[in-house]
Amino acid sequence: MIVKETCPDCGGHDFFHVKEKGEIICKKCSFVLDESVIDFGDEHRSFEFGDLEKNSRTGAPFDPRIADNLGTAIGNSQDLAKLNARTKKLIRRIKKKNSWTSSSLQQNLNTALTNLKVVSGQLNVPDRVEKEAAGIYRESAEKGLTLKRSIENLVVGAIYIACKMHGIARSLKEFADASSVEVKILAKTYKMMLRELNIKIVPTDPVDFMGRFASELGLSAKIQTKAMSFIAFIKKKGLMSGLSPVSVAASTLYIAGLVLGEKRTQKKIAEVSGITETTLRNRCKSMVRQLGIKVKIR
Repeated sequence: MIVKETCPDCGGHDFFHVKEKGEIICKKCSFVLDESVIDFGDEHRSFEFGDLEKNSRTGAPFDPRIADNLGTAIGNSQDLAKLNARTKKLIRRIKKKNSWTSSSLQQNLNTALTNLKVVSGQLNVPDRVEKEAAGIYRESAEKGLTLKRSIENLVVGAIYIACKMHGIARSLKEFADASSVEVKILAKTYKMMLRELNIKIVPTDPVDFMGRFASELGLSAKIQTKAMSFIAFIKKKGLMSGLSPVSVAASTLYIAGLVLGEKRTQKKIAEVSGITETTLRNRCKSMVRQLGIKVKIR
């Protein structure tokens, strides 16, 4: 199977199999072609408890998005419907008592990871980001951060951090719109999580938003190139301090459109970027002075 496959990212044919994780990875670009691959080889023999723990490979690979990876559910609602009334009642009592034995952490994860899946679906984040976010939330819950912030705040904060770790540019407002968390609270929550979990992330660059904004606005490549040159100039002069990367990306695209004759309305750019028209105008006026460009911002 590995020999015949072609890497969809680089077109390579050379792969290696990571048995510990059940993954098949391209040697050229490190693209993961498959995961959760089952090893059908012989089971290792173990004569001591330590060897048994080390050599055992029974069960599915660990998935941080599943609250209880060791739990087993036998049957479903259709199977339950086939039982008689007395057996149904007994099964329901067993399930209810089983839920009582779950730890508070287990119950927390059950609620949080379900919420995480919903928010991830609304934001359309990749599978790898969802897994990363689940891992971050697990660590937060184990360290007791749920005593400082609500479950929903931590879930959205975990997804935001995971997106930044994987280089996916999304604004705080997009996360706030996809949930009931306010932007200010979300900002405080994710900063607290970074501090408590000791996570280091690279600050978001305005260039990261450029492609998506330009595509939604229908702007040409020359507008993007011009806007990027404006950003490079601002960085070189040290004028980026305290500025939102989203507002900088939107403003430079608007100015580049004015300079090169591909004008888009302030309302349209504000809608695409998620900032207000007032913020856009103020940022544009400031940048026009810094860049030394003679265009009128109304």
